[in-house]
Amino acid sequence: MRELKAYFEEGQLVEVSFCDGVSGTTRRSIRGKTGGAYRGSGSFQWTSAVRGLACLLVQTAFLPESGVLKGTGGTLAASLDYAISKQPIWLTEMFGSDQNGICLIRRMVNRTNPERKRPGPTVLGINQRYLPAEEISIFVNNKKCSREDLVVLGAMLMEKQTPDVDHIARTWYAEAA
Repeated sequence: MRELKAYFEEGQLVEVSFCDGVSGTTRRSIRGKTGGAYRGSGSFQWTSAVRGLACLLVQTAFLPESGVLKGTGGTLAASLDYAISKQPIWLTEMFGSDQNGICLIRRMVNRTNPERKRPGPTVLGINQRYLPAEEISIFVNNKKCSREDLVVLGAMLMEKQTPDVDHIARTWYAEAA
């Protein structure tokens, strides 16, 4: 069974643990330039694409049936979409790849208007056939998040966005608070 755990500290993603459900191994990625003391772990830096991934995971954990990340150029959605298209090393270290070298995040995230090849925003959502929302666990300071914690974390992640960030998500967080 696939399972993803995302760990946050001070409103920023610091670790991701992902089991692909096929190999039975769990991949671990730590925030930083290298895995450092965490041998065998991947690494990632706190970029807008990582922040977009964090937002998408928190939104999906909060509202499984309608968690999406939407935006045009310069938004978290566009940054994550671009990263998925380019398959940087950090995504492969975090999620692995299939026998053809295609990063598994391409199966995990459904995209509408990928790479914004037509006018309008790109929209990203977790493919729940691949990774059911109930298999996504969010932790803050090593404590599993309640719905209220997810609201606070989601608001922190979206705080400094451009005006065309997904207004629906902001409304969800506002209504839940």
